Amino acid sequence: MLGFWGAAIFGSVFFLLRVVLFIAGVGGADSDNAGVTEAGNGAFRLLSLNSLTGFTAMFGWGGLAARAQFGLDMPLSLLVGVGAGLVAMLSTALIFHVAMKLRSDGARFSMKDAVGCEAEVYLRIPAQGKGRVSFVVNGVKHQADAVSDTADLIPSFEKTLITRVIDSHTVAVVYFER
Repeated sequence: MLGFWGAAIFGSVFFLLRVVLFIAGVGGADSDNAGVTEAGNGAFRLLSLNSLTGFTAMFGWGGLAARAQFGLDMPLSLLVGVGAGLVAMLSTALIFHVAMKLRSDGARFSMKDAVGCEAEVYLRIPAQGKGRVSFVVNGVKHQADAVSDTADLIPSFEKTLITRVIDSHTVAVVYFER
């Protein structure tokens, strides 16, 4: 029975800690694997830190309830604990699988997609320096640092054309000619 208590408390405390850290902005969906081997194709991850935490907590609470509340013997309590843990593990994996399908195309953006797009300068671009532009790709507005491809000063609110990608945060632009 001490093992059930340990699993229940450890799993619950670890779960609450992950929730608090997530709310505080530390970690997130991408930090879910944390070195744990994944079973599945990446879209449906059965073995993730979230699902293992759920399994541990529910194994402990399910086994503890079976033993203390219902008076079941240890083998049946273990079976109930494993069953509750598996249900929690599968539920967690399914919830994350469904949540990942809610991502919009705008979330999957590559700076290369911006080449050829019209952009508006909102922070002037000096002749030899960086400014900022805003542009729309797949219906989602993005912003990036920008340099002048012609080494000319480009004032704010001018329409430009993105000609190439400099790096993951910077594009080169020219005046947009209609």
